[in-house]
Amino acid sequence: MTRWAWLREFGLPGSIFLAFAMAGCGEAISQTVDTVAIAGAVKGQQNVEVEADSMEVLEAEKKAVFTGNVSAVRTGTKLNSDLMVVNYAEVVQGDGSKRSDVTIIDAKGNVQITTARQVITGDRAILDVAGNLLTVTGNVVVKEGDTVVKGFKLIADLKAKTSSMTGGRVKGSFVPKSSSN
Repeated sequence: MTRWAWLREFGLPGSIFLAFAMAGCGEAISQTVDTVAIAGAVKGQQNVEVEADSMEVLEAEKKAVFTGNVSAVRTGTKLNSDLMVVNYAEVVQGDGSKRSDVTIIDAKGNVQITTARQVITGDRAILDVAGNLLTVTGNVVVKEGDTVVKGFKLIADLKAKTSSMTGGRVKGSFVPKSSSN
């Protein structure tokens, strides 16, 4: 069994990395986060590669805790943080078998979410899978090319396909994309 193959045993690979397929398809950063890409990743069943200095599964609490230099990669999107706590619930399937579904992903400390086109940084990122809500807080920076938006709190509603920066003054430097016709 490979180093993190136990994730497959738990049924986590298809859902642990839900939040990490951040933006990259949006026309402009005015939406801040490409909620369509994130929402699409929520239902995906792609593998995830996770590395950390340590990992602990708290079965009674239905949690997996990754600590130290956490790096999670799924479909080219990467999440780095100091700590990542994955909460999950057991679900009974139609055939009576059980699987584990991720309910909340909580990444703390030096959070960086990197996609092919966008980098989002902050102190903490929480993905409420059931609620279709991504929240990034603390010194949030969203960078796409030369365009940069800064604020305290980023909220992306994956169902409504909206995102907003709140919690104080927001600063943006918007650089139009050049297009060749």
